[in-house]
Amino acid sequence: MKPTLLDLLFLNRKLFSDVIPESFLRNRRREVNLAEEFFRFAKRHPKLKLSAKDAVNPKRYPKIVEMVHKELGIEWSYGGWLENRKQLFADTYLKETGAWIHLGIDINVPVGTPVLAALVGKIHKVGSDYPEKGGWGCFVVVEHKIEGVVFYSIYGHLASDDLLTNLGSEVTGGQMLGKVGAYEENGFWRPHTHFQFISAQEMRLRENPWETRRSFLSKTALPESSCLSANSRKKIGPPMDIGGLL
Repeated sequence: MKPTLLDLLFLNRKLFSDVIPESFLRNRRREVNLAEEFFRFAKRHPKLKLSAKDAVNPKRYPKIVEMVHKELGIEWSYGGWLENRKQLFADTYLKETGAWIHLGIDINVPVGTPVLAALVGKIHKVGSDYPEKGGWGCFVVVEHKIEGVVFYSIYGHLASDDLLTNLGSEVTGGQMLGKVGAYEENGFWRPHTHFQFISAQEMRLRENPWETRRSFLSKTALPESSCLSANSRKKIGPPMDIGGLL
C-alpha cells in the first residue's frame, strides 16, 4: 500500500523546522479554535454586541483576538486545521462553495513576525491577490521532495516587504520567507499566517490555482490525500513544539 503524504511527513518529521522564530516558542500560547472561541467571547461580553460580521472585519477582529488571548492568559495562538467555519463565515465567499472546512494551520501572531520555511526546498510560486477581500494577500509556495515524492507548502497572509521572491531559488528549513502582513496586504484578515501542505497531485488539479481564494478549499481535499497540514497531534504526534508542525 502506497504511503500517504501524511505518512511521509510523519516518518520524516525530524527534517522539519519551526515556521515561526524560536523566540516565540518561549511565550505563552495554546491551540485555540477561534471560530468557537469567538462566539464564547461574544456570549461573555454581550455589551459588545458582536456578530459574525465582526470576525471578518479586519479593523475590529484583531482587537477581539487580542482580548481573547488576554482572557486565556496567552500571548498568541494557533489552530484551525479541519475546523468547520460555517457559523463564523456564513456570510462570506465560502457560502458559494460550501467549503467550510479549513485545511491549514492559522498561526495568530503580530504583524511583522517572520515566517520561516518548514523544510528545505525551492521557491515555486510567489504572488498576491490584492485587493481581493478574504484572499491570500501576499503568499509564498515552496516545493519539496522527500524520498522522491514532490509536495508543496503554502505560507499565506504575508507582507510585501521582505518577501522572498526569487523563483526557483533554494531555501533551507528555518529560512525566512516573509513576514506576517497587516490587513491592507494580507487579504484583509486579522494578523496571522496560514500554513499548509498540498500534494503534487492536488496542485496539478488546479490549472491556475492562485487566481481565486477558493483554490485550496475543496471539499474533496481530505487530509489523507491532498491539502495537508502536519498539525494534528491526534494523527501525526508532536514532532516539534510549534510552527507548522504541532
